[in-house]
Amino acid sequence: MKGKKEFFAHVIHRSGLVRVASALHSALWHDLRVLAYHRVLPRSDPEQFPYDIELVSAWEDEFDWQVGYMARHYEPLTPSQLAALLDAGKPVPRNALLITFDDGYRDNHDIALPILRRHGVAATVFVTTGYADRQEIYWFDRLVHSTKLSRVKQIEIEPGQVLELGHTMSQRQAVSEVLLRHLKLLSDEHRLAAVQRWMDALDVPAPRTEDSLHAPMSWAHVRNLAASGIEIGSHTVTHPVLSSVASDAQLMHELRGSRQVIEARTGRPVLALAYPVGGPRAYDERVVRAVREAGYRFAFTYTPGLNTPATWDLLRLNRWAIERYVSRSRFRAMLAAPLAFV
Repeated sequence: MKGKKEFFAHVIHRSGLVRVASALHSALWHDLRVLAYHRVLPRSDPEQFPYDIELVSAWEDEFDWQVGYMARHYEPLTPSQLAALLDAGKPVPRNALLITFDDGYRDNHDIALPILRRHGVAATVFVTTGYADRQEIYWFDRLVHSTKLSRVKQIEIEPGQVLELGHTMSQRQAVSEVLLRHLKLLSDEHRLAAVQRWMDALDVPAPRTEDSLHAPMSWAHVRNLAASGIEIGSHTVTHPVLSSVASDAQLMHELRGSRQVIEARTGRPVLALAYPVGGPRAYDERVVRAVREAGYRFAFTYTPGLNTPATWDLLRLNRWAIERYVSRSRFRAMLAAPLAFV
């Protein structure tokens, strides 16, 4: 499927149909495109990358090109600007889009922010508040890091279920993805226990995070983003799969607690949340009700699709994930003819 979409993107780009498709789409639909990024880094060899390479949404030079392209052809908004339009009864602009980042990695501040500033483009960064200032990488990336660097040759997922780790970084990346998928099926309590058990077995020291792009941002970084016109949203406190959080009190802590601390630290209102993981199983009706109760105006999934004002659910907004292997042709085509890439 990925190859077919890449081929389709190449064809419409080479044929000059990108502009036609974009104009036709804008004429027919007043909708909102939302792009989801995680990390932006200088180019490096994936076989030497010691963390989760799948969280690298774009290399620095490609992100620079992407932001420049969006600045020239689209109208980037923030959740606050979207709320102002809706409150005033105004339509979403044609070619409107939101640029969003999940987690709150240090590279969002050091690499992505200067590029966004240079092109005069605003974005939204969803911060996992429990990690700011902790000098500790996110639990999911720590698991991948340990899987890649461990000296052990296999790991027991559950009693009697053993995985060989492999020898290369790409093999161990694939194993770590199996582990992460397994965790998403567990209750939050069992997820935490499994992570601790696996980390003990892998026996890799915690990496140093001082001045590391792989670390979460500090609150000083978050405040600088906010002062630079980047909107800050919530990605919860500890990054759980919210539908797996059994305790209503803990669920509300993840939602309301993260929102309150961001507002206290930045002095700015928080209107939006991005669901951790974000797929269909990551949230349910109970979670959505809690999100509404916690005071959010918007909530973003990780499900591809358009957001059309006539039919959208503001607490289940769709986003397109941007990946480091997305070519420029596909990026142009995806924005011009989004329905073809759902």
